[in-house]
Amino acid sequence: MPEEKCQRNTHQKAVILEYIKAHGSGHIRAEDILTDLSIQGESVGKATVYRFLKVLEAEGQIRRYTISDKVPACYQYIGDQPECRQHCHLMCTCCGQLFHVENPLIREFVRQTMEKEGFCVDESKTVFYGLCRECRIKEGGE
Repeated sequence: MPEEKCQRNTHQKAVILEYIKAHGSGHIRAEDILTDLSIQGESVGKATVYRFLKVLEAEGQIRRYTISDKVPACYQYIGDQPECRQHCHLMCTCCGQLFHVENPLIREFVRQTMEKEGFCVDESKTVFYGLCRECRIKEGGE
């Protein structure tokens, strides 16, 4: 019996990892994984998803983003793409959409801040707030 459980967990983990990879560099929440896999007919437990997300984060395969205590954490698959490990986020205060921005100027800012101030910026929580293009257009701002 324990052998079957081990195989099931391996299958569940493989399904979770494939789901994350299929979403590329997009941001996903644990609840998205649970809902979408359930729709696909995959039986994956909530605890399994959260435990495996922690494992993948510790291994450096995914990155966890916490925007605020009121918004669930989201995750991004980075695999072996080190350039995806350093970026910040833009969050639209109107529609709530989250964008990630990979910009050499941000990397330089983070490097200089560490070098000059000795301050290590936590990029997983670095968010710039404003209005996205679509919301600015809707409000007549463009």
